[in-house]
Amino acid sequence: MRIAAIEPEPVDQVPYVSALTGGGSAVMNLPVYMGQMDGLPPGLDGMIVASDLQGTCEAGDSEPRLLGEELAERLALLLEYEFPKLDQRRMGVLLCGDLYANPEVRGSSGDPLPVWRAFARSYGRVCGVAGNHDLLPPGGEAELKTWDNVDFFDRPGVREWSGLTLAGLGGIVGREGRPNRMPEERFVREFKRLLFHRPDLLLLHQGPSGMDSHQRGHEDLRAALETGPPLLVCCGHVHWEQPLAEIGQAQVLNADGRVLVFRRA
Repeated sequence: MRIAAIEPEPVDQVPYVSALTGGGSAVMNLPVYMGQMDGLPPGLDGMIVASDLQGTCEAGDSEPRLLGEELAERLALLLEYEFPKLDQRRMGVLLCGDLYANPEVRGSSGDPLPVWRAFARSYGRVCGVAGNHDLLPPGGEAELKTWDNVDFFDRPGVREWSGLTLAGLGGIVGREGRPNRMPEERFVREFKRLLFHRPDLLLLHQGPSGMDSHQRGHEDLRAALETGPPLLVCCGHVHWEQPLAEIGQAQVLNADGRVLVFRRA
């Protein structure tokens, strides 16, 4: 799989409420970009990639809902308008973590299941990893396993997915014992172990650094990619102004704070 192009301007922007550092909140916009991708398997006509959907949206008289819930429905309407002949059950979705938000407390952690449910209802295949702010409730992992079209990496691993070899490693580097954190040495070792399987696609929350100082990330992950196999890496956690980097034979797509919708090139 390889990204052929990303349009420079967003095709849509989804308004949401986000908590601010120090208190309060503000209305922001989540940009939606269109692009083209080579190497999609025969069972998929497109791919949606998103990460760090840390906001909420008003829902009329009901309680505000998570940004990802609103996004799943809004993208379905956008695709129906832009590509009326597209079968949305032939769309794959890649979720790179941090899908929960509290509009009053920045950096809060909580239940991302409503977002997973929303995407699973609307699209053909949904796959992803946990971010450092995603806390599944008791029974949450068991629920995700009941969905035939959902693949959640609760631990590092490799799976066959719609004709692709897919790998996933969630969480971030951090002190062991805290949710979705792993000691640095183990995190890097798990990453290299996944590369050994030569996946077509690798999902992370915390990703590698890019090729310039504005694409922040983990330096050891980047070094492993420089001599690693060809693949597409999708991640988030920190924001890149330019979402795509070429590292060795790999492409790294950082979806933090944006959504990318790819069709077959």
